[in-house]
Amino acid sequence: MGFCMSEMTAQASPLPATRRGAEMGWRVGVSIVTVFGWLSFLLLYLAFWASGFNWGQSLALILVSILVFVGINGAVWASWGPRNVSILNR
Repeated sequence: MGFCMSEMTAQASPLPATRRGAEMGWRVGVSIVTVFGWLSFLLLYLAFWASGFNWGQSLALILVSILVFVGINGAVWASWGPRNVSILNR
């Protein structure tokens, strides 16, 4: 027995389909941009700037960049979860 996520979303969400799609669209867009932005930063840092730091400083900078990445994506997706908790609990 299979199910389609769009059918499940259409039944559980109080928002019209076009608004629901727009709300998901910008969140997905921000997530994609942050992934490619973080990877670009990481590659540029390792290629050009890492030689000026020791391994501990480089590790700290990479960990801070991961925290920034998670913080941005967490802030973007935080408002989606409570509104769609009925979808997730099925």
